[in-house]
Amino acid sequence: MHFFEGETSAKKRRGPWTVLCDNDGFLRAKTSMAAYRPRSITLWSVPPKSPDLNPVEMFWGWLRKKLRSMDLEDLRKKRRLLGKTAYVARVKGVLKSAKAQTVAKNVAGRLRKSCKQVVDRNGAAADN
Repeated sequence: MHFFEGETSAKKRRGPWTVLCDNDGFLRAKTSMAAYRPRSITLWSVPPKSPDLNPVEMFWGWLRKKLRSMDLEDLRKKRRLLGKTAYVARVKGVLKSAKAQTVAKNVAGRLRKSCKQVVDRNGAAADN
């Protein structure tokens, strides 16, 4: 769930607020909806697995691509197939790398821009 303030400054803590949310049921429960009204909160649902609004999906996409390229390199060099323990170690190594940290930082940085585009376009997809 991501919060965006309406037409006011980002430092101001009053609404109206637009909340881009995934499809978790508790967000639309009667008690939740009742709590939003007096606070001028409007919910916008985004499609499940919408990569332009979900930095985790973007990062997982990068990770899958990186691991796939490592697997293909193993295949090209005719290395033995990794067992589960070795593969888990490979994944952990990639996640701890400086490159993974840079990718995560960049993905998180693009989120604000993407969400602003979606809000400005009244819910349409962002340019990514």
